[in-house]
Amino acid sequence: MSSSPKTKRILVAGASGFVGLNVVHALLAAGASVTALAPPGAVIPLDNPDGRLRVAEADAWNRPSLSGRGRGHDAAIHLIGSLREQPARGLTYHYLNVDSLQNVARMAVSDGVPLLIFVSTSNAPWLPRGYAASKREAEAYLQRSGCPWTIIRAPLAYPRGQMQNPALLLTALLGAFPLVGRPFERWAPMPVDVLARGIAQIALSASARGETIYGHRLRAEARLLPIQRPTPGGLPRTAGSAPGEQDTPFGWLP
Repeated sequence: MSSSPKTKRILVAGASGFVGLNVVHALLAAGASVTALAPPGAVIPLDNPDGRLRVAEADAWNRPSLSGRGRGHDAAIHLIGSLREQPARGLTYHYLNVDSLQNVARMAVSDGVPLLIFVSTSNAPWLPRGYAASKREAEAYLQRSGCPWTIIRAPLAYPRGQMQNPALLLTALLGAFPLVGRPFERWAPMPVDVLARGIAQIALSASARGETIYGHRLRAEARLLPIQRPTPGGLPRTAGSAPGEQDTPFGWLP
């Protein structure tokens, strides 16, 4: 396979979620070919004029449905998980965030994927402790899996211009400045387009194997990719609800 970023083939697991859609858009804008792994019936509302986007249906909790999905890709990005658990329905943090990663990692190993990028979470004080603990458990599994890996401890992401919590907005603004925001730079919230470009660049460069990446590195990586705003037929506009206020766990933001 060519080492040129323009010809890289990237698999995005959880492509129909809030962060996933933005990561797919960033990869396409950078010239990559993308396989959007999404649950049956999911819609990927992105333009695909040159055929570089392919949608593959699979269930992250059904291992046979993942079989062979990773073949021929230069990297896979795992963006599946949930900030909320519903134990009464069996949707525990372990099921949502650990089991899904285990199944995707097994797929990556069996299909020979050269790099699996796991989008984990920071230890920001506003995140549920059980959620962060499950992400750390998933990280530990990935490191033992035998699959080449990169772990991204991503901060909370929000649609640009739609952060409504004053304290989080202030933290986000401070975290964007390297010196002033040093105490916040690892876990300060960031616009989802910046997060997505950072993740995309790490996948395309494959330069962080065996590394754990934090928010300040994501911001630096994002600057290496061009900013390309979605066309009217591209990313859907949000209605102003906070990320995570959805019912489906597949592809939820980290």
